[in-house]
Amino acid sequence: MLDDQPVWLKTTTSPIVNIPYTQECNDVAMMLIQHHKASEYYDRAIDQFEQIYEDAADSARVMALVVHPYIMGAPHRLKHFRRIFETVAKRPDVAFMTGEQILDWYLDVGPKAPAA
Repeated sequence: MLDDQPVWLKTTTSPIVNIPYTQECNDVAMMLIQHHKASEYYDRAIDQFEQIYEDAADSARVMALVVHPYIMGAPHRLKHFRRIFETVAKRPDVAFMTGEQILDWYLDVGPKAPAA
């Protein structure tokens, strides 16, 4: 919930990388706490994507989608989740990655860790 780009964080022992995470596109918050319809997850994700895509004109951005199989994997929600990927995949210069893949990418091309 810090940013839409990975960033190094200093700790008392050694630096760690913060990988973007969201509460705004989080199925626990939206479906179980706020009681939104599943279509709201799609609407919110696409609105977020469009802004982040525009912001990424000069540098990479990460759009996190926080989901749990028992929530967004439910049959009445899954079609809305699937539509997000179908919509986003049509845009150029978009990559789909896991958190681990984002970390590997950032460690390879991002700034080096700050001194501990």
